[in-house]
Amino acid sequence: MRFAVCPHDMVRQMQTWLELATYLQRELQEPVVLDPVTDFHAFYDQVLPYAELAYLNPLDAWRWAQTHQAQPLCGTELYDEVVFVAAPGQRTDLSALQGQPLAAVDQQFATYLGLALLQEHHITPGEIVWKGSWIGVIRALMRGEAPYGLLYADAYEGLSRLAKEQVEVVHRSQSRLATHMLMLRPDKASRRADVAGFFLRMHQNPETAGLVDALRIGRWTPNPDLEAIAQVIEHARSLLPALEQPA
Repeated sequence: MRFAVCPHDMVRQMQTWLELATYLQRELQEPVVLDPVTDFHAFYDQVLPYAELAYLNPLDAWRWAQTHQAQPLCGTELYDEVVFVAAPGQRTDLSALQGQPLAAVDQQFATYLGLALLQEHHITPGEIVWKGSWIGVIRALMRGEAPYGLLYADAYEGLSRLAKEQVEVVHRSQSRLATHMLMLRPDKASRRADVAGFFLRMHQNPETAGLVDALRIGRWTPNPDLEAIAQVIEHARSLLPALEQPA
């Protein structure tokens, strides 16, 4: 079984994922090949198209379901959330984002979640200022390119103390809608119960409980709701055409 892991997670916990694959191989009694790729371009071009089992962020999980008919297997207790941030000196209530330029990273679930949540609060930001990374969002605020920005919560938590001091937190979502998740291709559907059972029991097995702790995702959870993720993505994308043009 070819196993792929999101590079964002692989770069931080490579040894843990490699050990996990070894235990999974023992459980399934078939080879499990994990490609330890930490570059997203290589991951998308050389690894994910050939994987049968994959641990993916919500957006990539949604895409993989569309392109390869993969099905959700397990989620986690670590939710993907968004942090709304402001440049120093800006108002720090969510309503202040009305009509204001907003720095964000394209093709990221946290960005889509942020836009959807703003509309739920009847807030329409101004022009979206696209940046290539979460650090780029912070730099945009520091340079005056936008007064507000969206950050993936996990990325925000991983910032240095100095970087966090460059912005002020306006709001952190608690949507609990989406997590990174395990997805399984249809050609391995016959192993679904075996694979899911291994992950769902990891915290109960003395040999693998330490791996769950090391991944810092809480316990694995059954049957993540990919439909809820799809609704957020599709709704946010419907809002983008009006936001991508300067007022």
